[in-house]
Amino acid sequence: MPGSEEWAFHARKREDDMKVTALAPWYGAKRSLSDRIIAAIGDHRCYWEPFCGSMATLMAKPRATMETVNDLHGDLVNFARTIKDHVHGPALYRKARRTLFAQAFFEDACREIDKPFEPTPERAYWFLVKSWFGRNGVVGSRGGENFCLRFTSNGGQPAKRWSSVIGSIMSWSKRLEGVTILSECGIALCERIEDKCGTVIYCDPPYLAKGEKYVHDFEPYDHARLAEVLSRFRKTRVVVSYYHHPDLESLYPGFEKIDCYVTKSMASCGQRGKSGALVKAPEVLLVNGVTP
Repeated sequence: MPGSEEWAFHARKREDDMKVTALAPWYGAKRSLSDRIIAAIGDHRCYWEPFCGSMATLMAKPRATMETVNDLHGDLVNFARTIKDHVHGPALYRKARRTLFAQAFFEDACREIDKPFEPTPERAYWFLVKSWFGRNGVVGSRGGENFCLRFTSNGGQPAKRWSSVIGSIMSWSKRLEGVTILSECGIALCERIEDKCGTVIYCDPPYLAKGEKYVHDFEPYDHARLAEVLSRFRKTRVVVSYYHHPDLESLYPGFEKIDCYVTKSMASCGQRGKSGALVKAPEVLLVNGVTP
């Protein structure tokens, strides 16, 4: 049975061995756009991510001298803290290795996560199970507690994905070394960041189109306030990601607009249609004029 020695061995391996580059399959997660985002971010010494969600961009990008990420989702922060702990991290890994990809475990996880939040290693385990046993986005959004099951051989297989997740836990732990994790208002955080050359801010706020998916959603004035705060930077490179929306031009005048289209299921895009049908989702990257 794998123990602390195996954990220590794998923790020394390169982060390139990471099979899954996100702590959870978050609603709106940017795993499929990571290459475009990293290219837009460019070289930097100091990295800030005020709305880190699943940390998909952090996990995929090269290390910087200083890295700070932030999110209000307590379960995400608790999970990251747990896998970094020298005792609780290996224990969670061993427990995940023994966990079958079964609907019964997913239902148990849903019940456990519905309980009042307490930052415990046990809850971190159930967060991991619910994240990867459910359909994409079930832990980063409201509702949607559906077990991830395919009735076709097309696409990835959830049980194999779970195996890859287990194999990535130690790489996640290694990548989080030297990373500061905050849990506060992302807009207020942006107000305090020093405007300095070599610094980059990547913002992935809730989408402008209102919905019920987000646990911590934005109102229109939140989007306006964020845009105003980000407009103050003259030396810091700022990259913001959204779904395409007509209000973006007025919110971010002078920002370069990079259109990106990613393939998603209709359900993931909030559209009704044939089960398993795929659509091109219009993502947008907004970049201020600061050269990296």
